[in-house]
Amino acid sequence: MAHSDWGGIFPVLVTPFGTDGSINETRYRELIDEAIANGANGIVTAGSTGEFYALSIAERARLYRLTVSHAAGRVPVLAGVADLRVEDVVEVCQSAVSAGCAGGMILPPIYAMPRPREILAFFERVSRSSSLPLMLYNSPRRTGVDITPALVDQLSALPTVVAIKDSSGHITQVTELVQRVGHKLRVFVGYETMIVPARAVGAHGVIAMAHQIAGPLIRDYWDKALTGDKALDGLGRDVFAFYRCFQSGAYYAAIKETMSQLGRDAGSPRLPLLPLADEQKAAIAKIIADAGLERWAKASGEGSPCVVTSTQRTCSQRASD
Repeated sequence: MAHSDWGGIFPVLVTPFGTDGSINETRYRELIDEAIANGANGIVTAGSTGEFYALSIAERARLYRLTVSHAAGRVPVLAGVADLRVEDVVEVCQSAVSAGCAGGMILPPIYAMPRPREILAFFERVSRSSSLPLMLYNSPRRTGVDITPALVDQLSALPTVVAIKDSSGHITQVTELVQRVGHKLRVFVGYETMIVPARAVGAHGVIAMAHQIAGPLIRDYWDKALTGDKALDGLGRDVFAFYRCFQSGAYYAAIKETMSQLGRDAGSPRLPLLPLADEQKAAIAKIIADAGLERWAKASGEGSPCVVTSTQRTCSQRASD
């Protein structure tokens, strides 16, 4: 039986693409370093935010190796190992094991919308075929099926299942997961907006999207979630504002656009997603301006803070202290 002590903040890194569409590995290494410097407790590579569905199996295997090598033991690395064909899932699991990943994050079969007995059979096959510790990933909106707490309880008997990421968005479901399997599995939520209620009911971690944009914000929000600190409300307002940015277009494209507007170049998405339209970029710029999210902009070069104005990002040289 595999075990894990995963907990805290595990950002799912975007996969930055260059102008020719290839993976910008130099930028990706920078994202790894920034995440760790900003208090990440682990890193997820080639997850949904990393556009795993637009990566070849070879590219995913390359990202696993690159992430493990560059993280160099500083934090555990989880590999996104979701796919439709069970043979492909087993192949990427084996690649993750070879790369030295601490585990894999796995959706039920995408598109097929299997019934519970079929989900169980699918995960049984994967667990039997690879030693990779698995974080189950429940994302009903993306897969069309819900891995219910009762089904998670069944799946927890599989020897390689050690955690669950629940992106149902329902705190009642997270609460039931903690009560039913929290003594056996590490329970994570899929949205930073749920950090406070999830921590209150005993969840162990969050698979994060905004952390790679505003790492200190998410670190502080997580750390203060159970303290009743009066700063919590203000932190929460910024967290929710970031998620409004993400909802201004196709999620993963909007995350990249939000990053870019705040000085954290993430490149463009790959098809089937497109870069955001001008009106979508303007909507994000307005949210950033209205919420004052420029405070999380990255200083570039010789300390040049990036400030969003309309749909453009401009960097003005800051005087040296």
